[in-house]
Amino acid sequence: MRFSIRPTLAVVLSVGTLPGTVSAQTGLVPVRYEVSLANRAHHEARVTATFSGLPARPLELRMSRSSPGRYAVHEFAKNVYDLMVRDSRGRALTATRPNPYQWDVAGHDGTVVVEYTLFADRADGTYSGIDRTHAHLNNPATFIWARGLDRRPVVVRFPDLPTTWGVATQLAIGSEPGTWQARDFQYFMDSPIELSDFDLRSWTVTSGGREQTIRLAIHHAGTAVEVDRYVEDIQEVVSPARWMVRGP
Repeated sequence: MRFSIRPTLAVVLSVGTLPGTVSAQTGLVPVRYEVSLANRAHHEARVTATFSGLPARPLELRMSRSSPGRYAVHEFAKNVYDLMVRDSRGRALTATRPNPYQWDVAGHDGTVVVEYTLFADRADGTYSGIDRTHAHLNNPATFIWARGLDRRPVVVRFPDLPTTWGVATQLAIGSEPGTWQARDFQYFMDSPIELSDFDLRSWTVTSGGREQTIRLAIHHAGTAVEVDRYVEDIQEVVSPARWMVRGP
Protein backbone atom coordinates (compact mmCIF):
# COMPACT_ATOMS: atom_id res chain seq x y z
CA MET A 1 0.00 0.00 0.00
CA ARG A 2 1.28 3.44 -0.86
CA PHE A 3 1.20 5.82 2.09
CA SER A 4 0.59 9.54 1.64
CA ILE A 5 2.31 10.31 4.91
CA ARG A 6 4.84 13.09 4.59
CA PRO A 7 8.33 12.20 5.86
CA THR A 8 8.60 14.92 8.52
CA LEU A 9 9.06 12.97 11.74
CA ALA A 10 10.30 13.53 15.25
CA VAL A 11 11.09 10.34 17.16
CA VAL A 12 11.41 11.21 20.82
CA LEU A 13 12.55 9.05 23.73
CA SER A 14 10.78 10.01 26.91
CA VAL A 15 12.82 12.10 29.30
CA GLY A 16 12.16 13.19 32.85
CA THR A 17 10.98 16.73 33.47
CA LEU A 18 13.74 18.75 35.13
CA PRO A 19 12.62 19.99 38.55
CA GLY A 20 13.08 23.64 39.48
CA THR A 21 14.75 26.18 37.25
CA VAL A 22 17.74 25.18 35.18
CA SER A 23 19.78 28.10 36.52
CA ALA A 24 19.07 27.03 40.11
CA GLN A 25 20.31 23.52 39.39
CA THR A 26 23.56 24.45 37.67
CA GLY A 27 24.37 27.88 39.06
CA LEU A 28 24.92 29.05 35.46
CA VAL A 29 22.93 31.70 33.64
CA PRO A 30 20.89 30.01 30.88
CA VAL A 31 21.22 30.83 27.21
CA ARG A 32 17.76 31.87 26.01
CA TYR A 33 16.22 31.57 22.56
CA GLU A 34 12.92 32.80 21.20
CA VAL A 35 11.68 31.63 17.80
CA SER A 36 8.94 33.57 16.00
CA LEU A 37 7.22 31.92 13.05
CA ALA A 38 5.09 34.91 12.06
CA ASN A 39 6.56 34.76 8.52
CA ARG A 40 6.44 30.98 8.14
CA ALA A 41 4.60 31.33 4.81
CA HIS A 42 7.90 32.55 3.36
CA HIS A 43 9.99 29.83 5.06
CA GLU A 44 11.38 32.25 7.63
CA ALA A 45 11.88 32.25 11.38
CA ARG A 46 12.95 35.25 13.40
CA VAL A 47 15.28 34.03 16.14
CA THR A 48 16.35 36.01 19.20
CA ALA A 49 19.23 34.69 21.31
CA THR A 50 20.16 36.22 24.67
CA PHE A 51 23.55 35.59 26.27
CA SER A 52 23.86 37.07 29.79
CA GLY A 53 26.38 37.01 32.62
CA LEU A 54 29.26 37.33 30.17
CA PRO A 55 32.89 38.21 30.98
CA ALA A 56 34.25 41.51 29.65
CA ARG A 57 36.06 39.98 26.67
CA PRO A 58 34.51 39.92 23.17
CA LEU A 59 31.83 37.28 22.61
CA GLU A 60 32.40 34.81 19.77
CA LEU A 61 29.17 33.81 18.07
CA ARG A 62 29.11 30.83 15.76
CA MET A 63 26.82 29.00 13.38
CA SER A 64 27.52 25.27 13.26
CA ARG A 65 29.10 23.57 10.26
CA SER A 66 28.17 20.05 11.27
CA SER A 67 25.23 18.19 12.77
CA PRO A 68 24.86 15.03 14.91
CA GLY A 69 24.88 11.95 12.69
CA ARG A 70 25.87 13.88 9.55
CA TYR A 71 29.44 13.30 8.43
CA ALA A 72 29.94 16.25 6.12
CA VAL A 73 30.58 19.98 6.36
CA HIS A 74 27.50 22.18 5.99
CA GLU A 75 27.49 25.95 5.75
CA PHE A 76 24.41 26.61 7.90
CA ALA A 77 25.37 30.28 8.20
CA LYS A 78 24.37 30.85 4.58
CA ASN A 79 20.72 30.78 5.69
CA VAL A 80 21.20 33.50 8.34
CA TYR A 81 20.64 37.17 7.44
CA ASP A 82 19.35 40.51 8.76
CA LEU A 83 21.40 40.02 11.94
CA MET A 84 21.29 42.71 14.63
CA VAL A 85 23.14 42.81 17.96
CA ARG A 86 22.43 44.92 21.05
CA ASP A 87 23.26 44.99 24.76
CA SER A 88 20.96 44.80 27.79
CA ARG A 89 19.95 48.47 27.39
CA GLY A 90 19.05 48.06 23.73
CA ARG A 91 22.21 49.84 22.57
CA ALA A 92 23.30 48.66 19.13
CA LEU A 93 26.58 46.74 19.02
CA THR A 94 28.87 46.04 16.09
CA ALA A 95 29.53 42.45 15.04
CA THR A 96 32.70 41.81 13.03
CA ARG A 97 32.85 38.84 10.66
CA PRO A 98 36.24 37.07 10.77
CA ASN A 99 34.88 34.21 8.66
CA PRO A 100 31.54 33.27 7.04
CA TYR A 101 30.24 31.38 10.11
CA GLN A 102 31.40 33.63 12.98
CA TRP A 103 30.47 37.00 14.47
CA ASP A 104 32.61 38.69 17.15
CA VAL A 105 30.95 41.20 19.47
CA ALA A 106 33.00 43.59 21.65
CA GLY A 107 31.97 46.45 23.92
CA HIS A 108 28.96 44.72 25.46
CA ASP A 109 27.78 45.23 29.05
CA GLY A 110 27.72 41.56 30.02
CA THR A 111 24.64 40.82 27.90
CA VAL A 112 24.47 40.28 24.16
CA VAL A 113 21.11 39.98 22.40
CA VAL A 114 21.29 38.66 18.85
CA GLU A 115 18.31 38.80 16.51
CA TYR A 116 18.38 37.27 13.03
CA THR A 117 16.24 35.79 10.30
CA LEU A 118 16.64 32.13 9.36
CA PHE A 119 15.58 30.91 5.94
CA ALA A 120 14.49 27.26 6.13
CA ASP A 121 12.90 25.33 3.28
CA ARG A 122 14.57 21.92 3.53
CA ALA A 123 13.22 19.56 6.20
CA ASP A 124 15.61 16.72 5.46
CA GLY A 125 16.97 16.06 8.96
CA THR A 126 20.12 18.10 8.37
CA TYR A 127 18.70 21.50 7.49
CA SER A 128 15.49 23.02 8.83
CA GLY A 129 12.16 23.37 7.07
CA ILE A 130 9.42 25.92 7.71
CA ASP A 131 6.14 26.51 5.89
CA ARG A 132 2.47 27.23 6.58
CA THR A 133 1.85 23.71 7.90
CA HIS A 134 4.81 23.10 10.20
CA ALA A 135 8.35 23.91 11.28
CA HIS A 136 10.94 21.17 11.59
CA LEU A 137 14.05 22.54 13.28
CA ASN A 138 17.40 20.82 13.30
CA ASN A 139 19.09 22.86 16.01
CA PRO A 140 22.62 23.15 14.53
CA ALA A 141 21.02 24.54 11.38
CA THR A 142 18.81 26.93 13.34
CA PHE A 143 20.52 28.45 16.38
CA ILE A 144 23.53 30.74 16.67
CA TRP A 145 25.58 29.80 19.74
CA ALA A 146 28.41 31.37 21.74
CA ARG A 147 31.84 29.85 22.18
CA GLY A 148 32.75 28.93 25.76
CA LEU A 149 29.17 28.60 27.03
CA ASP A 150 28.84 24.85 26.40
CA ARG A 151 27.99 23.96 30.01
CA ARG A 152 25.19 26.47 30.34
CA PRO A 153 21.58 25.27 30.27
CA VAL A 154 19.42 26.37 27.35
CA VAL A 155 15.84 27.65 27.41
CA VAL A 156 13.74 28.09 24.25
CA ARG A 157 10.23 29.39 23.66
CA PHE A 158 7.91 29.74 20.67
CA PRO A 159 5.68 32.76 21.34
CA ASP A 160 3.35 32.78 18.34
CA LEU A 161 2.51 29.19 17.40
CA PRO A 162 -0.92 28.55 15.87
CA THR A 163 -3.34 27.31 18.52
CA THR A 164 -3.58 23.87 16.89
CA TRP A 165 0.18 23.29 16.87
CA GLY A 166 2.16 21.36 19.46
CA VAL A 167 5.85 20.87 20.25
CA ALA A 168 7.53 17.49 19.72
CA THR A 169 11.07 17.21 21.03
CA GLN A 170 13.20 15.37 23.56
CA LEU A 171 13.80 18.68 25.35
CA ALA A 172 12.20 18.80 28.80
CA ILE A 173 9.21 21.00 29.51
CA GLY A 174 10.58 24.17 31.06
CA SER A 175 9.84 25.42 34.54
CA GLU A 176 8.78 28.75 33.00
CA PRO A 177 5.41 28.72 31.17
CA GLY A 178 5.69 28.05 27.45
CA THR A 179 9.35 27.06 27.52
CA TRP A 180 11.45 23.99 26.80
CA GLN A 181 14.89 23.38 28.23
CA ALA A 182 18.13 21.43 27.86
CA ARG A 183 20.75 20.78 30.51
CA ASP A 184 23.59 21.98 28.27
CA PHE A 185 24.61 22.98 24.78
CA GLN A 186 25.36 19.46 23.51
CA TYR A 187 21.98 18.08 24.58
CA PHE A 188 20.23 21.05 23.00
CA MET A 189 22.01 20.61 19.68
CA ASP A 190 21.05 16.92 19.60
CA SER A 191 17.33 17.63 20.18
CA PRO A 192 15.43 18.35 16.94
CA ILE A 193 12.08 20.11 17.27
CA GLU A 194 8.85 19.56 15.32
CA LEU A 195 6.22 22.29 15.56
CA SER A 196 2.91 21.40 13.93
CA ASP A 197 -0.52 19.86 14.28
CA PHE A 198 1.05 16.41 14.40
CA ASP A 199 -0.32 13.00 15.36
CA LEU A 200 1.33 11.47 18.41
CA ARG A 201 1.71 7.75 19.07
CA SER A 202 3.58 6.13 21.96
CA TRP A 203 4.47 2.67 23.19
CA THR A 204 6.90 1.05 25.59
CA VAL A 205 9.71 -1.39 24.94
CA THR A 206 11.79 -3.40 27.40
CA SER A 207 15.40 -4.27 26.76
CA GLY A 208 17.97 -5.49 29.26
CA GLY A 209 15.45 -5.10 32.04
CA ARG A 210 14.95 -1.41 31.25
CA GLU A 211 11.59 -0.05 30.15
CA GLN A 212 11.61 2.86 27.74
CA THR A 213 8.75 4.87 26.25
CA ILE A 214 9.02 5.74 22.57
CA ARG A 215 6.96 8.67 21.32
CA LEU A 216 6.50 9.23 17.61
CA ALA A 217 5.22 12.59 16.37
CA ILE A 218 4.11 12.47 12.74
CA HIS A 219 3.39 15.47 10.56
CA HIS A 220 1.62 14.09 7.50
CA ALA A 221 -1.01 14.48 4.82
CA GLY A 222 -2.54 11.03 5.26
CA THR A 223 -5.36 9.46 7.24
CA ALA A 224 -5.49 8.12 10.81
CA VAL A 225 -5.58 4.57 9.45
CA GLU A 226 -2.44 5.19 7.42
CA VAL A 227 -0.72 6.64 10.47
CA ASP A 228 -1.59 3.55 12.52
CA ARG A 229 -0.19 1.24 9.85
CA TYR A 230 2.93 3.36 9.54
CA VAL A 231 3.43 3.20 13.30
CA GLU A 232 3.10 -0.60 13.20
CA ASP A 233 6.01 -0.69 10.76
CA ILE A 234 8.08 1.60 13.00
CA GLN A 235 7.30 -0.58 16.03
CA GLU A 236 8.64 -3.59 14.16
CA VAL A 237 11.85 -1.76 13.29
CA VAL A 238 12.59 -0.62 16.85
CA SER A 239 11.43 -3.83 18.57
CA PRO A 240 14.23 -5.21 20.78
CA ALA A 241 13.22 -8.74 19.78
CA ARG A 242 14.07 -7.98 16.17
CA TRP A 243 17.69 -7.29 17.06
CA MET A 244 18.26 -10.15 19.49
CA VAL A 245 21.16 -12.42 18.55
CA ARG A 246 19.78 -15.91 18.51
CA GLY A 247 21.84 -19.01 19.07
CA PRO A 248 21.95 -22.00 16.70
